[in-house]
Amino acid sequence: MAAEDGVALVSVLIVLFGVTVLATAGFVTARADYQINENHWASARAFNASDEGMYNHLGRGKLGLDTTTYNASARSADVWYEPLIMVDDSSSLYRLRSAGMHTPSRAGLAVRNTSTIVLHKAAGLSVNAAMTTPAGLLKNGNAGLVSGFDLATSSDCSVGGTEDVAGLQVPPGGLTQSGGGKGGGGGGFQGNPPIDDTQTPAQIFAGMGITAGMWQGMLNGNYAVADYIISVDGWPDFTTVDPSYWPMVLADVPSYTVGNPEDGWGALIAEGDLIVNGGWDWDGVVLVGGHYRSTGIEHVDGAVIAGLNILLGQPVGKSDLGNGNWKY
Repeated sequence: MAAEDGVALVSVLIVLFGVTVLATAGFVTARADYQINENHWASARAFNASDEGMYNHLGRGKLGLDTTTYNASARSADVWYEPLIMVDDSSSLYRLRSAGMHTPSRAGLAVRNTSTIVLHKAAGLSVNAAMTTPAGLLKNGNAGLVSGFDLATSSDCSVGGTEDVAGLQVPPGGLTQSGGGKGGGGGGFQGNPPIDDTQTPAQIFAGMGITAGMWQGMLNGNYAVADYIISVDGWPDFTTVDPSYWPMVLADVPSYTVGNPEDGWGALIAEGDLIVNGGWDWDGVVLVGGHYRSTGIEHVDGAVIAGLNILLGQPVGKSDLGNGNWKY
């Protein structure tokens, strides 16, 4: 009887050991499955971060070899271009790389890489005057100056100081001025020539190399993507903008007003009218769909082109410099 009890005890121990082994194996398997699922989820998040970073970079239209980091909740992406080959004088192939990273809550780091081939084709806008207004221009008094003289030096660029343009470009009879001289002095226009009023609006646009499709593409993002959109981002804080980067600011409203302290640089594109109040400084180009109106003191180092909505078949009134003490 004692021997039978011993056999029964051994049998029970063997069964308990087997059950323990099976339970442990099940626990290990479940934990491994959980870890596999967590790793897969973290990898997917890292891939999404990489993909989003790459397309954000493409959307910004920022071409440079420096690495740009895009951050989001618990994930980020480092994005950079690698030059591949120059196709011709104005086109080059680049590989755009993006390394997406995700940090899971439990620890560790998931990294996924994506890349795509990008063809970059340079496109330019010919600036033929300091101020171009195909719809015409109103000007009162002596104050202000529009100058097409190239004030750059050879240290700024190889052709600095050699590319003078007209001070003002309007169609025949497009300038209406009351008081002040029309050329040579304060309140007037300087350049080569001071005023070019020899071309029709269609010829002016053709000379700049801008078409209806290009202008519409600037407004809807198909031709150039804005870094800042007024209706979404408001006016950018230029104290946080890299001084070496020239952003594109899109005022996607029927009428927009700028003035101090809304100074800045880059390309300012106004879908409708642009009203400029006193104390405004801008370094770069200003493209206006409607009319441009000055009401105070402003200083633009670059060029102003207004009335571009004419290309879209829309009526545009004359721009107005009024009595403002401005300098272009």
